[in-house]
Amino acid sequence: MSERPVDPLPGEEQPSPHRVAVPVIPADDGLLLPGDLTAVGAYVDASLADSTREAYARDLAAWATWCRSRSLPAELPADPLTVAAWLAAMADDGHSPRYVARRLSALNDAHRNAGLPAPGDSEGVRRTLTGIRRTAVRGGYRPRRARAVDTATVRALVEDLPDGLGGARDRCLILVGYALGLRASDLCGLRIEDLVPAGHGGLDVLLRFSKTDQEGAGETLALAEGVRETTCPVRAVRAWLAALAEQGVTSGPLFRSVGKGSAPRLGPAPLTTRSVDLVLQRAAERAGVSAEGLSPHSLRRGFATTAYAQGVPEKEISRTGRWRSLVVRSYDASSRWADPASGSLGL
Repeated sequence: MSERPVDPLPGEEQPSPHRVAVPVIPADDGLLLPGDLTAVGAYVDASLADSTREAYARDLAAWATWCRSRSLPAELPADPLTVAAWLAAMADDGHSPRYVARRLSALNDAHRNAGLPAPGDSEGVRRTLTGIRRTAVRGGYRPRRARAVDTATVRALVEDLPDGLGGARDRCLILVGYALGLRASDLCGLRIEDLVPAGHGGLDVLLRFSKTDQEGAGETLALAEGVRETTCPVRAVRAWLAALAEQGVTSGPLFRSVGKGSAPRLGPAPLTTRSVDLVLQRAAERAGVSAEGLSPHSLRRGFATTAYAQGVPEKEISRTGRWRSLVVRSYDASSRWADPASGSLGL
């Protein structure tokens, strides 16, 4: 389960442009030009997903703010004892072990990028984090998990959506996310040109990147037609593509912002994962569906849970959801239409 972005605490400074620090290493027998280092920085930036880089920038800003509040140096390398005290302070303030560990990961990453030992590798910091986790569990803490939605809930979410651009987009987003078990980041990364008509009345959907495919090998998933007109994901895609085309949009991000008013304008950039969450929350409020435990990951968990209940083979669930932990998918890609999981959910 992916973590939601950690928002800055009150008083924390906001990060400036989200650039990863690149160490400047003088060449003994030559000269590194500024352009060389600029190129290195750009590629180091590209090694992380945008959402991760931005979250790490917020975490490093939080570290700097805390250090200043204690009149401690925030520069790298960080003293392991100071880092351990920072972790303890966050835990004492009531933050979850996941929150604390995520912020430590950002500090570790900054050190490794600078060619320095990561403070998280020190025994004192490791044991502090272990103690935070064990203390939290003893106090009744359990990691928050997104609840799995079922097909009936998904129907309720989309059937009360309004007409117009916003409703067409939200209906398409929710149904495609559920039918293919997509992560919020997968939905944000889809492009119009990634959806291609296939045989069987369905669509081939190309995922260019994903959480487990950061280098962009790509994976094509089979989006099958549903059994109900109002919840068929293929119909929802076609309706949304037609709405985009009417606005003169035939390429680029599939899911993008929709303005308000009688003549809403479409934004050029893809939705953020936070926006995907807001789409779900608004749909739930409109449909009278409980928002407790509801998040974009609810669609992904619900896909797996429902597909299992419907007897979909584990290999097909693994293929569509791209879960490495289920069964190794070592068969030919042409078989993806033999029994696509997206057609077995009762949509």
